[in-house]
Amino acid sequence: MIVEKINGDGSVKTEKDLLFAFSMMLPTFRGIKPVSGIEGLSSPRGFTVMDKHPQNPKDRNIFAVGVGVAIPPMGPTPVPCGVPNTDVKIESMVTATAHNIGALVRGQGPDRVGSWKAVCLADFGNGGIAFVSQPQIPPRNVNWSSSGKWGHLAKYGFEKNFLRKLRKGQSQPCYENLALKTLGIDKLKQTTHG
Repeated sequence: MIVEKINGDGSVKTEKDLLFAFSMMLPTFRGIKPVSGIEGLSSPRGFTVMDKHPQNPKDRNIFAVGVGVAIPPMGPTPVPCGVPNTDVKIESMVTATAHNIGALVRGQGPDRVGSWKAVCLADFGNGGIAFVSQPQIPPRNVNWSSSGKWGHLAKYGFEKNFLRKLRKGQSQPCYENLALKTLGIDKLKQTTHG
């Protein structure tokens, strides 16, 4: 594999041959085809443009959540990049969207905004890592991470809980609400209409 180090202007600074036994390369993400290329509806890469509710400013009947959302990067980079998503941040968007669609059906304006707090738990075989960023995009109020053997056990517990929630049809049982509240992790922010 040839790895390039890039200058601030995007030009190649150095190249290096990297030997490897196993590699995974991810292509550039793109948005969804139905909205791609529609002015005011999608970004140049096809991601759906949305406001804080997460509602499209051009067509108020279109909402977007998750990896298909056009989240602007924090600043210019020599190589175009996006903003990562985590499950809790996406759940935050979905929860706000569900509340706001309900408000629109009742003839009211959207009043819920996702908190965009990032919580991640990753398993690395016999170990793991967890991090919390609140909010995910700086400036942050909380920026915490830790790793260890407990991470593997925590991920195992998370997976068992997730499968249980799917079987029971629960999005967030009371014990999960209590755990998130104890950690100061809310999915929604209340806002005024508009």
